[in-house]
Amino acid sequence: MKIKFIVLLAISCALMSCENPMRFETKVHEDGSLDKTILFEEIDSAGIRKNILGINAERGWSVTSEKLPVKADQGKSAGDRFKVQFQKKFLSATELNQELETSADSLFQIHSVFEKKFRWFFTYLRYSETFRPLNRFKLVSPNDFFTREDDAFLDRLPAEGKKISRADSLFLQLLNEKISDRFAIMGIFKEQYQILEEVVRKNGVDKKWLDTLYKNQEFIFNQVDKMKGDARFAEKMADTLKIPLLQPRAANDFKQLSANFNRRVNFMSFARDGKYLNVIDMPWTVVNSNADSVAANQLYWRPLVTKFVYRDYEMFAESRKLNIWACILSLGIIGATLYLLFKRRGPGAF
Repeated sequence: MKIKFIVLLAISCALMSCENPMRFETKVHEDGSLDKTILFEEIDSAGIRKNILGINAERGWSVTSEKLPVKADQGKSAGDRFKVQFQKKFLSATELNQELETSADSLFQIHSVFEKKFRWFFTYLRYSETFRPLNRFKLVSPNDFFTREDDAFLDRLPAEGKKISRADSLFLQLLNEKISDRFAIMGIFKEQYQILEEVVRKNGVDKKWLDTLYKNQEFIFNQVDKMKGDARFAEKMADTLKIPLLQPRAANDFKQLSANFNRRVNFMSFARDGKYLNVIDMPWTVVNSNADSVAANQLYWRPLVTKFVYRDYEMFAESRKLNIWACILSLGIIGATLYLLFKRRGPGAF
């Protein structure tokens, strides 16, 4: 099956239409327990059991699904589409992280933190959720491509759908080009080149062919952009360079060594097309947050995918409640102090 590299190269293009709308909602309780709801607005039947979050009924999630009507522009071979909702209660943020922050490099990762602090007159709650980066390239570092200015721009970038200035539109376009034309292409090249080297070594051909690969790095790099859409890129490069690999052993080696890379490409492709809405429902009175909008105790975030292509994106909310008992106790202490002071001085002291 062919994997379209062009999909990956456009991984952060926020101006493209989104086809995978997802809604995350967390109801926070003051004891630290959390009710999690995840809604896929439109996925195929396979997504009910296998999706980018790795959640399903077998893992204890309550699942409800609704078959969607066939769209006018939907081909007959597209298959049925469903609206699917997953729900599960967690006793703590730690328990939630064990479910949604796995080490699997082909799953969407969310890190949650719950904090409760006592400040005498008030008790404060702080809850945060962090979308981990979508980037799954293993041989390139974002630090080598993106600057503090890029990060500062993403920090001030408003929610999806909000109007931005022409200057910011230009900066966003340049940032997308940096991601697609430099970061993503280099990520693909390095991993495909590593696969080529590994297959050459495993097939026991003369070591001079490793030198051939080394001398043709620039040629291979240039082909990454030209051969978009071909999952057999590394194998075809070996044929182009006329490396005498043993068949069918070499073909099997290419398939096995490319499997993990292709899974990561599939993940990044689906996640890049996502349209994300995150909702946090806090107890008590909300006093601080970085939400895009707030309605009473519900806070909403609609981040552009660009915000978490190569770095973390944190969403937080803080709330507080008045400790009535502390107020009563404080008034009692003040009253007792005044009483003792008045009694010690006598009735004529004032």
